[in-house]
Amino acid sequence: MSALEAEELRKHFGGVRAVDGLSFSLDEGEMLALIGPNGAGKSTTFALLGGQLRPDDGHVRLAGHDVTGAPPRRLARLGLARTFQIAATFPSMTVRENVLVALNAHHRQSWHWWRPAERGFRRTSAALLARVGLETEANRAAGQLAYADLKRLELAIVLAAQPRLLLMDEPTAGMGATDSAALMALVRGLARGSGLAVLFTEHDSELVFGTADRILVLDRGALIASGTAAAIRADARVREAYLGTPAPEAGP
Repeated sequence: MSALEAEELRKHFGGVRAVDGLSFSLDEGEMLALIGPNGAGKSTTFALLGGQLRPDDGHVRLAGHDVTGAPPRRLARLGLARTFQIAATFPSMTVRENVLVALNAHHRQSWHWWRPAERGFRRTSAALLARVGLETEANRAAGQLAYADLKRLELAIVLAAQPRLLLMDEPTAGMGATDSAALMALVRGLARGSGLAVLFTEHDSELVFGTADRILVLDRGALIASGTAAAIRADARVREAYLGTPAPEAGP
């Protein structure tokens, strides 16, 4: 079953066609990358899917439900989660408390019931931290974490909402190559293990090619190619628009 379907999405800003007739689907457990040069329409696409912008035309379906133009709060309740380039955490709270706040919000507990909620969710928070490899950091202030661990904490926070679809906007921005690869391997394992569908943008083409099951390439708001890493590498339009190298000439 498709976790996400976009059908002929369009968003124009004056004479600029930021997204121009974009259609694709994303299956459960699949890692799908959205790439393209600056100004290709990636950020606008994410905003259309995440409810920050309403499309001028087209439809968005989440697990078969038409959610075109739905606000982020409704999308979250239907199973969509999103991470951003800068991790959103509470620095003065411990790692465990950050996850407890997320669990509290997901289960619609009020702050008046924080203490009972803390007791009830403590086991769940421990399991989430173990999933992202932060169980030994549970009592440490989030503001003291290394940046790579902060990104793992952000992942635990979004997993607290039990999402079916995760949008990741430049998840490895500011990270070194080793930490970037480790984070994306972790996300890939989560997708495989739980059926979580993941759509992500990323500037590091080698990381994209090594992680994604399938790749979508945008240029000037339009989809110019989609397929496996091997197919994308060999596509002449992609090499010119995104990779910056001409396609190899055919032999004699």
